[in-house]
Amino acid sequence: MSNESITLEVRTESSTLKITSVEFRDGVTVITAQGDVGQYGAAYTSYQLNYDSTGDGGTVSGQGRGVVDKDTFFAGTFSGIWKRDGANIIMRNLVNISDGTTNLDYIVVDRPKEN
Repeated sequence: MSNESITLEVRTESSTLKITSVEFRDGVTVITAQGDVGQYGAAYTSYQLNYDSTGDGGTVSGQGRGVVDKDTFFAGTFSGIWKRDGANIIMRNLVNISDGTTNLDYIVVDRPKEN
């Protein structure tokens, strides 16, 4: 067993995105959202939630774009896992961003508030 460790740093403040659409397909739900995400600017993202055999979780993948100004644009792709927690959906994603960084996102879809 290794004695190595990993340290994670918070690099971005929490953000709230507005859900703009939800599409139900056979075994898949697609959620799109948009909002201000600090250093990434006006962000637009799409989450594809694939269901596992229980229907209460599975894998998630998707893409996002962020526009800060006319000269600053970010693109990202991500994959991870999701699970249902009561009326909420919890996602944990690894995000590869076009500036070379990798983020670990923890996302809560708060169904009663639709954020």
